[in-house]
Amino acid sequence: MEAQRITIIGVGLIGGSIGMAIKARWPQATITGYDIDKGVLQAALEIGVIDEAAAGPADGCRDADFVFVAVPVSAIPNVMAEVAGAIGSQTIVTDVGSTKTSVVAVAETLFPPEVNFIGGHPMAGSEQEGLSAATPALLQEAVYVLTPTPKTSPEAFQKLHALLTKLGAKVMALSPKKHDEVVAAVSHLPHLTASALVNLAASVEEGVENRLFFAAGGFRDLTRIASGSPSLWVDICFDNKEAIVKSIDQFISGLQDVRDLLARGGRSELLGLLEAARARRASMAAGELEAGVYREFDVPVSDRPGTISQLTLTFGQLGINIEDIQIVPLSGDRGVVKLLVNESPNLLKALAQLKDYGFHIIERTR
Repeated sequence: MEAQRITIIGVGLIGGSIGMAIKARWPQATITGYDIDKGVLQAALEIGVIDEAAAGPADGCRDADFVFVAVPVSAIPNVMAEVAGAIGSQTIVTDVGSTKTSVVAVAETLFPPEVNFIGGHPMAGSEQEGLSAATPALLQEAVYVLTPTPKTSPEAFQKLHALLTKLGAKVMALSPKKHDEVVAAVSHLPHLTASALVNLAASVEEGVENRLFFAAGGFRDLTRIASGSPSLWVDICFDNKEAIVKSIDQFISGLQDVRDLLARGGRSELLGLLEAARARRASMAAGELEAGVYREFDVPVSDRPGTISQLTLTFGQLGINIEDIQIVPLSGDRGVVKLLVNESPNLLKALAQLKDYGFHIIERTR
């Protein structure tokens, strides 16, 4: 990696973990950090997460190779507004927020065209919070979603993808809107459901003292995420409220179906519903690919806006991990995108879609 200077704005759980992972992988890198909590900033210096403490968010941004904005979702627009004039044309800016549509829209409004911004979301975390919970292993084998748009620089995407991959993450691409729809169902709704279950269990059988003491392992596992920071989750939920409300409506409809089956004695239908859920849950583990099973492709492309986003989003929306991506310029405005992707049952579908979009796909043999 050519990066020598990294700036991290917000050195809590995610920002601190990214700093630790970069230091573990590239000890020679210089990391500048900023945090609104000066005590946290001092602690990050003392334990070596960062090398330099910045006086403000914009300090250290101009000459940085990468800037990670790792602050709560509600604070991201203000931070981006503050740093927009201090970002150099060679700097790649990304965030780690749990919602992407509004963040990407604000970034593409605030930053001038020469600034390379790519939305990001590491699908890793903990019910614990703060720098004390940070670990260099947080990104290992974690899905890390990037949200390129037609404005995304192919070279910037390649560099950020390479950095995150070398930190151990599985980098996937989704559009900002699709990202928010997916995380509403698999992250935001589960958190709200866990909170509702805890409150429900605490309210039933008022005559029983310490009712949660009777909770078994399944309940504890299911509701662990309810221990997350309430203020952070309020911000996330309101920022992604449309997608979350839609997911809640669908979830309520599913629960209503279960309720109706129980009420009318639909034993066989309920059995079928539970068996289908069990099979789908099992397929999640079965679908995990064996490490090291890859296919290599060359894709000749022209230098036109949206090429890299169309390529990466096609694979990402079908759940196919791009292990490596390289962009090789040729003469004129032509080039070749070299892809190393995981073998997947959806790979043929992805290749067919790309051919429909007009791409010529050439598989390389080893």
